[in-house]
Amino acid sequence: MKRCIILNPWAGRGSAGQRRGELDQALRDSGVAYDMLTTYSRGGATELTFQAIERGYEQIVAVGGDGTINEVINGILGSQERLGKTATLGIVPLGTGSDFIKVLDGVQPNDLLGAARRLASNHTQPVDVGRIAVEAGTQERTRYFINGLGMGLDAQVAVESLKLTKLKGLAVYLVAVIRALASYKAHPMTVRYNDRELRRRLLFASVGNGRCQGGGFWMTPDALIDDGLLDLCIIDKMRLDQIIRYIPRLMEGTHTTLRWATMGRASSITVTCNAPVPVATDGEVVSTNANKITVDVLPGAVGVVV
Repeated sequence: MKRCIILNPWAGRGSAGQRRGELDQALRDSGVAYDMLTTYSRGGATELTFQAIERGYEQIVAVGGDGTINEVINGILGSQERLGKTATLGIVPLGTGSDFIKVLDGVQPNDLLGAARRLASNHTQPVDVGRIAVEAGTQERTRYFINGLGMGLDAQVAVESLKLTKLKGLAVYLVAVIRALASYKAHPMTVRYNDRELRRRLLFASVGNGRCQGGGFWMTPDALIDDGLLDLCIIDKMRLDQIIRYIPRLMEGTHTTLRWATMGRASSITVTCNAPVPVATDGEVVSTNANKITVDVLPGAVGVVV
């Protein structure tokens, strides 16, 4: 099997690049055959994935965090559309948050030997993928996600985290939350899913294929990555003191019974807002001024090495 590894050296605030030699050694020790490419620009892993699949690679391995995985997923699904070719996804989790892998049994962040052994065994699991169409004024953009989608305050956290280049780990997200709370305004939003329509002033509407987002927030703690559905977490506008009080509940996944929270599950979701709304997929900012977001699920769209 032809395997292409795509390394994001800036993942984990630079730790992925620093551990390249260690990764090479772990792969060799595990008998994994591969070619390695390095991405240096935002969106670069998507293009490298497309090129690799075009050249006949059957497995693409993302070395980095959720953002790197997201770019590779967009390359894999884009190749299916444009070339009629596909590839499986391998993961070496060396990111800042590494939220998606928290739904994969036995997978630990920064564990190079464990990742190499998984690649050697090459056991794959079909995993659902979310697809979004984002409308912002006259522009429309389509993108895929494997873990989660944020619309509102949680996406603003992603916007703020990109500005924090000197922090690492959970500190990035906690500081980003504080900054987002200072700048974000909760606007009236309409959320439609199944036969329901909710019109409220919302802090955010979060969609989860995985369970955890934002570097440790269990937004959709009951989500399954292979059930053909997406989980939805809607949080109504709250006072600042209430937000601060209940943030620990979001980090524990025990917020689902709060009166401000609405949980749901659907194969298709539409969110509209007259005011511009920030949108992020797998921690990657897609738009800062969206007015309509349409989300649907692609069941079992990619095979993930587990």
